[in-house]
Amino acid sequence: MEKQSELYFTTGEFAKILGVKKHTLFHYDEIGLFSPAVKDEENHYRYYFVWQMDTFEVIRALQKLGMPLGEIRNIWRRGRRSIFWRWWIRRRRKLTRRLNG
Repeated sequence: MEKQSELYFTTGEFAKILGVKKHTLFHYDEIGLFSPAVKDEENHYRYYFVWQMDTFEVIRALQKLGMPLGEIRNIWRRGRRSIFWRWWIRRRRKLTRRLNG
């Protein structure tokens, strides 16, 4: 792929911008959670599009809230936000019990 625009970043560039290790991006791709926009067949480089940063930040936020990567992946694959809301209600109840307990 000829990098025609500053809107695409290599794995290393994208990882540096987001403050994560490249291996995190490779792992997310391996488990089907978050893949690069382009995988160049010739040089095997992976390119992430600038707008993918928002998606990555949502994944990171959900992970920090305690949602397992497998559940996040299932939400993305199915496009079913109801799974997230059910998880969030359970999580909120647990936190409320801890605070009140």
